[in-house]
Amino acid sequence: MGIEIYPGPTPQLQHRHIDVEPRDLTLFLATAAIEKSASDVLAIDIGDVSTFASYFLILTASNTRLLHSLVDELRDRARDEYGLHVRVEGERSEEWVLLDFGSLIVHCFSAEAREFYQLERLWSDAARIELPTPSEIQPH
Repeated sequence: MGIEIYPGPTPQLQHRHIDVEPRDLTLFLATAAIEKSASDVLAIDIGDVSTFASYFLILTASNTRLLHSLVDELRDRARDEYGLHVRVEGERSEEWVLLDFGSLIVHCFSAEAREFYQLERLWSDAARIELPTPSEIQPH
C-alpha cells in the first residue's frame, strides 16, 4: 500500500509514492513523540469513518517551546527515516500545529487547545491503536 507524499521544499522533489505503511508511520512518529516528552499521545485509525485520511496521531505539549520542538522532531524523523516532506499548518501557532502526511494527520496541541477541541471525542467511533508506554521505549 504505502503512503503518498507531497513535493518537498525543493523543485527536484515530485509527488511520489513512498513504501511505508501509514500505520507503521503512525507508530514510528508516536514513538518519536513519546521519546520527546509529548503527553497523552493517542493514535486513531479513522480509515473506516473518514475519506480524507487513514490515521490521526494526537499529542499534547506542556508548553509552546515543546510544541515547536515536537513539530521539528517529527518532521525531521519522517524526512530522515522515510524521505518524507510534510505539509505543516499553523506552524507559528502556540496552540495547534497540524502535520499532514496524506494518509496520516498529526495534531500537536497545547493542553488548553486539546481540551477545547476534544478531537478524540469527535472521532470516538474510530478504533484506538495501542502505543508503547514511555518506559517501553529505548531512547533514539
